[in-house]
Amino acid sequence: MPYKKDRIKKLIGFTPEEWEMICRKSEAAKLRTGTFIRRMALNGELKFFNLKEISALKRAFLSIGYNLNQIAEIANSSGSVYQKDIEDMQKEFKYFRLAMQNYTFEISPTLFK
Repeated sequence: MPYKKDRIKKLIGFTPEEWEMICRKSEAAKLRTGTFIRRMALNGELKFFNLKEISALKRAFLSIGYNLNQIAEIANSSGSVYQKDIEDMQKEFKYFRLAMQNYTFEISPTLFK
């Protein structure tokens, strides 16, 4: 947040051990110490998620869906796979996709846009 003149400033005291712990946690959260303390005071907790892993999982699911569609097109053109099998695979993929969306929505609502 940019500096504002109307901010109320308070002086807080910490022991060296407490300050070291706060500094370690703020570094782990990749936040400045003041921002970390402010968020902890206002929200009571901070949750950190590795969105890179979730993004990789999302890409894998999308790749599965793309491959599934290719298989379905080939099977439909050659007639060697039953339509029921394709529908079952599509239904299973949709189930996994919804489960992943529900899991990640609270983390980042914009992840699936």
